[in-house]
Amino acid sequence: MRISFVKTLFPVLSVTVVFLYVSLMRNNIHTQEMQLHQVQQNFSLHSALILNKLDKLEAHLNAVGELLSEWTVELSEDDQRKAEELFQKYGYNAFLSDQLPLDRELPDTRDHRCIGREYPHNLPTLSVVLIYLDEALSVIQRAICSIINRTPAHLLKEIILVDDHSTNEDLKTQLHVYISSINEKHPGLVKMVTHSEQKGLSQARISGWKAATGDVVAILDAHIEVHVKWAEPLLARIQADRTLVLSPVFDKVNYYDLQVTKRFASAHGFDWALWCMYVGFPQKWYDQNDPSQPEKSPSVMGILVVDRLFFGEIGTLDGGMEVYGGENVELGIRVIHKHADSICSKMAQSNTGFSRPVLGLLKCCFCLV
Repeated sequence: MRISFVKTLFPVLSVTVVFLYVSLMRNNIHTQEMQLHQVQQNFSLHSALILNKLDKLEAHLNAVGELLSEWTVELSEDDQRKAEELFQKYGYNAFLSDQLPLDRELPDTRDHRCIGREYPHNLPTLSVVLIYLDEALSVIQRAICSIINRTPAHLLKEIILVDDHSTNEDLKTQLHVYISSINEKHPGLVKMVTHSEQKGLSQARISGWKAATGDVVAILDAHIEVHVKWAEPLLARIQADRTLVLSPVFDKVNYYDLQVTKRFASAHGFDWALWCMYVGFPQKWYDQNDPSQPEKSPSVMGILVVDRLFFGEIGTLDGGMEVYGGENVELGIRVIHKHADSICSKMAQSNTGFSRPVLGLLKCCFCLV
């Protein structure tokens, strides 16, 4: 009886064992396939990283080659090595910057109608905010020097340096010595705001705005120089309308020889990725054939000039934006919101027949457009 039962059960057990064995093998094969796939993914990722690093190295070598070829000054071997090291660190010819005078002359690239224009004496006072992170010392010094030399003293309330946690030692020692020497001649003119940790571009701008006391705040990068009469037209426009956010035309300074290249006025727009780009003005601006006239722009890149209190009224910027990009679009939306609120308030107070909820919807549509 038992033998008969075992004989009956044996095929079932055999099939079960075979099934378990096959399942185990399939699992092992699947595991190995997954491991192989992961290895292939890791290899592809490492290959992509290596190729990316090689591309960056090639771009850097090409840039260094361009730097040395475009800059025709003869250098000793030691100076050439130093110039290459500084270029690798800053991305521009910091070696040449260190040789140039801080108060160097600039070519006047303004339109002749700008040169001859006169402005009121009693314009709003100006606070200039310079944002930087590990910038070359001489570049920051030259920016400060040009602002002091080319801004009327009765208009320049202060220069505020915002250090977003730089690591350069000369920005902790030599820059402080330079600022002290300026403040001996112009007490309290240059101030410093130092972040204990890197907070990003938007927060650095907000920190500078908070420290400002002038009627108008110009928030600039630290690697700039200003032309003669750069501030007056901006201050005059804001004096006429405090709800404007302005950006001047800024020329290009070549990274290899630090020469100024004239740029023509254009609007600042953005693509679908919200990345900033230059776009043309409306045709009517070109038809008037007068580049000294201002024009509207959907956003503002990099450099902005704004009434200090109005900037607070629109909520300044989102301090949580820690990386570069996006703040130009955000600023445009904030300004449109503020203008739309003003329009809605005036329409609601007038006999238009529109109800407040409809006006609120119009505001949102106007904002999104």
